[in-house]
Amino acid sequence: MIMALLPVSISIGVLCGLWFFITTQVVWLVAWVGYAAWASFYYAGGNKDGLVKSIAANIVGMVQGALFFWSWKELGGGSMVLLSLWIGVFCFVMTIEGNISLLSAIPGQFVGAAVFFGNLGAHQGDIVLTLVNTAVCMLIGNFAGILSAKLPDMLKKEEVVAKSG
Repeated sequence: MIMALLPVSISIGVLCGLWFFITTQVVWLVAWVGYAAWASFYYAGGNKDGLVKSIAANIVGMVQGALFFWSWKELGGGSMVLLSLWIGVFCFVMTIEGNISLLSAIPGQFVGAAVFFGNLGAHQGDIVLTLVNTAVCMLIGNFAGILSAKLPDMLKKEEVVAKSG
């Protein structure tokens, strides 16, 4: 069993280390946001269809999180009672949307919303800047996910070509 996961484990380990290094050089990129999206990709199936579902769920969750935050801030005025009720509605919506095939990776929506909220403080509550930064990092994380899933197969093909050549 350990050997079955070895190639993808190596791929993920190398790419995660590379992603972290890149985020230390490009301050605007946020490592943990990419990692969250990467995990969402694997939850959604770890393949091409999973990539589409993960990206859709992440972006929809992130945008809904931004709308939730904006509406609570503008209409809620800081009320914890309203916030509690609004969170219940928000979580219901993200879950019921799982009936839509493209959004069926429900945890991906929760990841998108949570990452938006977690990243909001780094941008001093600027919703638009947070949306852009979060979307970029989540897209990179999802594409790193598909790369980490495909890389072992790509390396096997290169090995076969090298041996036959």
